[in-house]
Amino acid sequence: MLFSTIRSALLTFCLATSITTLSAQTFIIPPIAFEGAPAYSQADLLKVTGLTPGATSTQDGLQAGAQHLGDTGLFSDINFASNEKGLVFTLKPMPDSNLLPATFTNFVWWSPAELTAALKARVPLYIGVVPTTGDFKDSIISALKAMVAEKGVTANVVAIGVSAQPGATPTSIAFAIDSPQVRVHTITVVHASPTMQPRLDPVIKNQTDQPFDTNTTRTTITNALTSAYHDAGYLDMAVLNLTQTPPQVTPSGIDVAFTATLKEGQPYQLFQLNWPGSDIISTADFNKQAKMKPGDMASDAALNQSLSIITAAYIAKGFQDAKVKAPATFDHLSHHVSYTITVDPGPQYHIHTVKALGLSAEQQKQFDSAWHMNPGDFYDTTYLTNFLHNNSALQSLAGYSATYDAISDPNTHLVDLTITFAKGGVLN
Repeated sequence: MLFSTIRSALLTFCLATSITTLSAQTFIIPPIAFEGAPAYSQADLLKVTGLTPGATSTQDGLQAGAQHLGDTGLFSDINFASNEKGLVFTLKPMPDSNLLPATFTNFVWWSPAELTAALKARVPLYIGVVPTTGDFKDSIISALKAMVAEKGVTANVVAIGVSAQPGATPTSIAFAIDSPQVRVHTITVVHASPTMQPRLDPVIKNQTDQPFDTNTTRTTITNALTSAYHDAGYLDMAVLNLTQTPPQVTPSGIDVAFTATLKEGQPYQLFQLNWPGSDIISTADFNKQAKMKPGDMASDAALNQSLSIITAAYIAKGFQDAKVKAPATFDHLSHHVSYTITVDPGPQYHIHTVKALGLSAEQQKQFDSAWHMNPGDFYDTTYLTNFLHNNSALQSLAGYSATYDAISDPNTHLVDLTITFAKGGVLN
């Protein structure tokens, strides 16, 4: 029995006497079967090996066929041996942790379902996932390039690992046309009133000439149009339909045109913005600062600015997790809306440690004397900026700037505050 190691796959080869030998080096390939990987079709597995039952081959030829399977990165072990029924490949698929879902960013000619079907037809063993090692993603890239070329475009296609945040382990592999650029060319809005057109013009301008993304563009356009209407009080507005025309290939890129059909409805006025008050911020104080008053147009932007006043007041008192809600009550006949504000303050965070870095002994002494938010006190996010801006006792820090890092522990509700001073800039 001969053993060979190919990347992560261990290949075992055994030829039984039932294989017809044509010479010392060649033989006729018997029927081939694959075991251990039911997710993949027998036909696709055979296609990847490049072997043909009934054709002549050599031991090296069988090894090469197994090598092709190993090169995909889809299998951690590959063993093959002959028996009375023919040649059997026993496969061990890669664990799920080595396989990432494939996504597609801007192949504008196809829906995700159409792309999946096309790739399954063109790339043997494609079932929607990509191994983290091996050359399988290169096969997908080649197929996508060929598909785009059939649309008359010579494109550079890339595969990029996508993670939830920078530096994190990728959770998917995104395939995209890197060049030429695929972009939103025009947005036509149907059933927009003359009153709203001046508000829509900057929205449309901001959304055009932007990169097209299959996964986000439609939602982004819909949200931008909806936000413009809601900020103007049209709270019943809806985008009934958002269609796109076939992409147009130009010398400078691939252009996609959209048409949005709207239902505007009527604008609403604010009837009441009710904050019952609390120890953190009274009703009177909130009403003075609120950005939307009874009789005003009911603007989402003004509502959110008003709610942020309450949020900021709670955060300043250490309630870092405070959640402010204001469900709407509509009077559709009079087109009035009322909001009743509630707060879930969550736990109050307290100072655990305070460190000042970059100070001399004398500067540290001045800082300690003037600083009054100490361990055990609730964490006031406004205290630090107000302290640095208003405290004239820190004469030795003239010509210094400061940055700070506040690390909050959601389990203990304690905050470690580090303030770093450096020469240059303004201390505020």
